Amino acid sequence: MKITPIKTQPQKATPAPKKIVAPIPVKKSNKKLIIIISLILFFVLAVAASVAFFLSKYNQIVVKPDAPKPQAQATATPTPDPDRPFSILLLGYGGANHDGGRLTDSIIVAQIEPKKARVNLISVPRDLWVNLPIYEDKDFYSKINAAYVIGSDDRNYTQKVSQYTGKSGGGELAKKVIGDVVGFPIDYYVSIDFSGFVKAIDLLDGVDVTVDRSFDDYQYPIEGMEDDLCGFNEETITAMESTMSGLKLEQAFTCRYEHLHFDKGVTHMDGTTALKYVRSRHSATDGGDFNRSSRQRNLIIAVKNKIFSIGFLQKIIPSLNLMVSHVQTDIDLNSMEAMISRASDSGESYSIINTPITEDNVLKQGRSDDGQFILMPRIGIGQYDQIHQYIIDPNSLTPTPTPTSALQ
Repeated sequence: MKITPIKTQPQKATPAPKKIVAPIPVKKSNKKLIIIISLILFFVLAVAASVAFFLSKYNQIVVKPDAPKPQAQATATPTPDPDRPFSILLLGYGGANHDGGRLTDSIIVAQIEPKKARVNLISVPRDLWVNLPIYEDKDFYSKINAAYVIGSDDRNYTQKVSQYTGKSGGGELAKKVIGDVVGFPIDYYVSIDFSGFVKAIDLLDGVDVTVDRSFDDYQYPIEGMEDDLCGFNEETITAMESTMSGLKLEQAFTCRYEHLHFDKGVTHMDGTTALKYVRSRHSATDGGDFNRSSRQRNLIIAVKNKIFSIGFLQKIIPSLNLMVSHVQTDIDLNSMEAMISRASDSGESYSIINTPITEDNVLKQGRSDDGQFILMPRIGIGQYDQIHQYIIDPNSLTPTPTPTSALQ
């Protein structure tokens, strides 16, 4: 007999539920926009110090939707405002050898507003329950972290509308759904898997991360040990299953996990350690997806502080080929160069604002019809007006404490 672990990854998308039952300060960094843009584009290795080399590698990770059919009568296109706001969706996923390999564990929208001299990092929780518009004639409800994988999967979703098919389908669907949630269109996306994440941090020779609080996680999964029986025989496992279930049963298989410990303060992390830091979610003092989102923002700040250190550009350019199979984006080379050129001309200082979407402000917990733990807007599934207003002005909503819940 073989016992399998209880998955910590979100389950597969399911049809719309008949019933959902829900339980009864600005951080600034005075840096030029070039630093902010380069931080975001770091995840696609968009540092164009060597255009000839870069072009050959960068074109391998860029995907764009098929060009629309030309209209019978062309219309004049107004010149875009060079200082218009734009946004980049950052998606992190497990990749090969991980459960739910293309489900996005990390979802962050970087909203850049040149005229307001600010960048807003908006964290969207992976368990948010949304309608994915992949069919013309019916709704399809799922956790939001499935948007990218479903849009990328034409084999199992053969009846999808055309704009969410092909190589660009995952990014286009994620941009559409997440754009609806945050209240503005998403211009670009960047996706990176865990292996690419580790390599990117290691290319920087590690980063110095500010850990907000000390914490332990005794249930960080060890890759390849997910089904290990930890020395128990079949008879013992049968007895265990008759007396334990759920998390308690899972915790009995201690060989499947490693113990993580992080001390409060600045810690130098290589790629592997940084990945554990941003993925950990079972700590008694710093667990759950919302604390994990906060740690992901801490890492972004650490990358920003390292990315312009002396010698970085010389190190990263020869290593671009290491990242080709781990990164995908729809930021074409011309758009990337325009961003960097515009940023280089700006002498203004920019602030970084963190805006997490959580149960402390605009969300509440619930269960799908098949029993999945989900999050939803407080005013109802698919009702995003309050979220939009909160992103525009966090002071428009008085945060309320989130009651302690067993739904973790």
